[in-house]
Parts: sequence; C-alpha cells; structure tokens
Amino acid sequence: MNKAFATLNQVQGDRKSSVSRACLTKRTTKPKAMSVILSLQSIKPQNLTPKPITENTQISGRRIPAYLLIKQQRKGNTVDKALKNSLNELIENFEKAKILVIGDIILDEYLWGKTNRYSPEAPVPILEVKRKTYLPGGAANVANNIASLGAKVYLAGVLGTDLYCGVISDLLKKHKINSDFVINDPSRPTTVKTRLIAQNNKHLARVDNETDEPVSAEIQKQIYKNLEKVIDEVDLIILSDYVKGVLTRELIKDIVKLANRHDKTILMDPKGQDFSKYSGVDILVPNMDEALIATKSSRIRPIKEIAADLRKICLADKVIITMSADGAYYYDGIDEIVMESYSTEVYDATGAGDTFVATLGLALAVSGMDYEKSLMLANYAAAVAVKKVGTFAIKPVQIKELVKVAYNNSGANIG
Repeated sequence: MNKAFATLNQVQGDRKSSVSRACLTKRTTKPKAMSVILSLQSIKPQNLTPKPITENTQISGRRIPAYLLIKQQRKGNTVDKALKNSLNELIENFEKAKILVIGDIILDEYLWGKTNRYSPEAPVPILEVKRKTYLPGGAANVANNIASLGAKVYLAGVLGTDLYCGVISDLLKKHKINSDFVINDPSRPTTVKTRLIAQNNKHLARVDNETDEPVSAEIQKQIYKNLEKVIDEVDLIILSDYVKGVLTRELIKDIVKLANRHDKTILMDPKGQDFSKYSGVDILVPNMDEALIATKSSRIRPIKEIAADLRKICLADKVIITMSADGAYYYDGIDEIVMESYSTEVYDATGAGDTFVATLGLALAVSGMDYEKSLMLANYAAAVAVKKVGTFAIKPVQIKELVKVAYNNSGANIG
C-alpha cells in the first residue's frame, strides 16, 4: 500500500448543564429559514486504493484533476514498523488532550422508512416513517468525534429553547461532551437538519430548520467570557463555522487575540464566500469547493496558487485543502504535502469533514504539531466515516486497524 503522504517540490494544475433547564421553555420565534434539498445522485462504492498519480490516472471514471499532477518523484511509499508504532502511540495519547470546539451546533435528525407509492398531491414519493434517530451535527459532531477518540472536549455554541434543544442536550451528555459553555437564546431556533431515508439507505430529501442571523452582541460577550475561563486548560481550539450566526467576524477577531495572548493554536473549519473574517487563524481547513469559491478560482488553477491566496486572505500560517476522494493538500508557504485518500467504499460523505478536522486537531495537539503524521491519521479517520450513513464518531481502534492494514500491505517485514 502506498505511503499516505508525499512532500512536494512542485505541483501543477487546479483544484450544558444550564441547557437542560432552558430547553423546557417554549421557543418565542419561528425559524428564520427552511429549505428542502433533494438528493439528485446516489454515491456508489469506489475503489480508491492509493496509486501513483500520473497524467493518465483516472479517478471515478474521469481524468484526474490537473491540480493533482505531480512532477517530482514521490518519497518512499511504505508504512514501516517505526511509522506504525509512532502512529499507534499518537492514537494512544489522544486521551491526554483537551480540545475546545466553538461554533454552530446542529441536530441531525433521520427519518427512516420505506416508499411504495407516490403522493396524489404532487409527483413525489411518500415516506412511511418507521423510526427516528438523532445525532450531533456541525460543531457538535466535531466535539463528538474528539470525545469518541478519548480526549476531553469542551463545546461552546448557541441553542434555542425549544424541544429540539432538549434532544441535543441529552446527546451531548450521553457522549460525554462538556456543554457548560453552551448558551440558550430564546430568540433563536435550535438548528435542525432532517433527512428522509428510504429503503436501501436511499436519501430522498433534507429539510433545514434554522436561522443564519448573527447572534447578538450580548451572546458574543458570553461566549468570549466562557472562553476566558477555559483557555488555559485546552491544548488547541477548533472553530467550526456552518454560517448559522455564531462565529461572527467580531467574535473570531476577539478569539484570535485571546488565543495569541495565551499561545494557543486555532484550527479553522470555514464556510461561506468571505474568508477574510477568519483573519489570524493558524490553520485553515476548507474543502476544495470552499477554497475555489473563496479565491474565485477555477479548477484549472494550480492548487499551490489557491492555497497561497487563502494564506493571504486569512493571514494563516498553514492551509490544508481537503479534496474528498482525491485526498488532501497541505501548504505553509514553503513545504507542500499531498495526502492520498484511503477510502475504499463511499456510502455517505455527511460529517466526514468534521471527522477529518477533529482527528487532525487532536493529532496535532498530541504530536507537537507533526503535520505529516496528523494528516495521515485524519485521512484514515475520514476513510472510516464515509463508509457510514449519517454523521459518525470515529473510535481509536478503527484508526489503528487502518494503520495495521497499511503496514501489512507494505510488507510486514519492513523495518
């Protein structure tokens, strides 16, 4: 099996505790927005075993994006015994870390059922709901993954005071996520994304119940005061922005200043079109589509130029662009790393980015900021997540299993 990363010389081409009580009160406002998103394509399993990338390489039946063409020779592509042991040691050290996650808390609701007829009111299938499940989403999914990996995690964000607030509060408690810094705002709904799933895990539609209005100045002050209480305890801060109003430009600016004073690293998972609001974060982790939008680029533009623009826009030290089945790309102004994908089956990419960010941040915190090994572990974690339907919390043993597979495929006698 090929090694998970390759350092580049040149790359061409494109590419709460208080929550429970507050939740009992009735919501005072209606949701700001509701949208329905129809699933227009199914995701088929793919064979994405890492292979050397050349001009003739094809992925998913299409010619490889130009931004992945690599001219220089790749370094050794094996996972030897020393690397395997080092990666496993990092995984075992996850439980020593403390991470703060700040951002948009989302409740993912799944309605499971079957369809066997169409509505007489419109040409749409009728879903006969058999069961409902709920999972933490957004920033809560990032926190859930960190907790599942054994680390202590603090979650800061905003919920409404509706019934859904109680549902997600119970989930946070169940998954051992510290929610002392979650604030209730009766003027806002709890963000809920409802997915309709038919037989054979067919995704029919999604209904979003939310607002994207910025939280009030008073709520921002409360979030900042909570951050002041815990910042000395944590090893790293993750900002998870889903553009639902929590991470305003002003709040991010204040968080950056406070983190700098306390010498804390900020890892930013961005969204939206204007990345200048993230100015001063240390590590920016957009996906490829987000990177293209933020830099107004096309897919024929070299990825190094895209990453360089992102560094300028955000004044970030490091940029890591995730590229779904094509892996991930790292750039710090000098060094470049290409991380190949480890996904062998892709059933649902929902939440895989959260899993990647959570594992990356945790690995960086316990490794002394070793980007190569941290990227490798993050890619392993994401490879597990895409095999599951819905958001998913990774377990240490699942990452270790992929490390073992990579080692065995490299030749167990190496090193």
